[in-house]
Order: sequence, then C-alpha cells, then structure tokens
Amino acid sequence: MACDIDPPARESDAGPDATPTPAEDADLVAGVVASLVRAQAALEAASLSVPTLGLRLQPVGEAHAAHLDLLAAAVPDSERPTAALPTVGPRPGPALSVVRRSEQRLLREVHEACTAASSGDLARVLASIAASTAQHGATLAAPFEGPLGVPGATP
Repeated sequence: MACDIDPPARESDAGPDATPTPAEDADLVAGVVASLVRAQAALEAASLSVPTLGLRLQPVGEAHAAHLDLLAAAVPDSERPTAALPTVGPRPGPALSVVRRSEQRLLREVHEACTAASSGDLARVLASIAASTAQHGATLAAPFEGPLGVPGATP
C-alpha cells in the first residue's frame, strides 16, 4: 500500500522549532476511522445478504482494512469504534446501492477531513484514501453481472 504517515518526532528529537501534532488532526483521524468502520459494515452486510457480491466487494474491503490499520497506528491511544450492520436486502442491485451510498458518504467525509487537516502528511494520506475510495466507487458503479454472466442474475 502506498499510504504512509511519518511517525511523530520523539521528544528527544524535537528542536526548538518543533511543533506537536495538532489535536484537531487526531479528531479528524478518529472521524475518518469511524467513517471507514461504517463503510466496512455496509460491505459486510451486502456480502452476507448477497454472497455473489463477495468477490466484487473484496478489494474495497481490503483497502478499507489497510487504511484503518494505517490510521489506527497514527492515533494509537484511540479506541477503534464499531458499527452496526445496515439492513441490506437479498438482491444484488439494491445491495450494491447501499454500498455505493456508503462509499459516497465515506468519500465526502474523507475529502472534508483532507481539506481540514493541519498536517501535510495527514492531508496527503487522506487524499490517497479519497482517491482509492473514488476509484472503488467508479468500479462499483458498473452494472453487476451475476455468476451466470447476466446483469443481476443469481443462481
């Protein structure tokens, strides 16, 4: 994964001009973590309701997991939130709609955090997460072809 956040300088490395990581950035990271957890819950609910979507949603879930690990490491004292699984029906089209809406919401929230970040390193990481989310969103916008090769078909 290309995302990376430089670790904060140790106190012994801090020179007279060193500035601590702004507290508002920690709040931003916590907000993005909560958004990613919520998006993962939507992916999980869709995969459980429509198992044929699993392979299509797997890369999105893997990206979210990697981003969560990275951001959680940036604020190690924060507790990772949980999210309830949303209700997702058993049909591929509506299930994908739930995921698409979730990903659009995530993209908006990450973009807002990116523009509000005080740290340039954090802004770059959040921009990378936003780009990843946008790319996955474009892929999810393509029509679903079920295992029979027919749009929306399930066995």
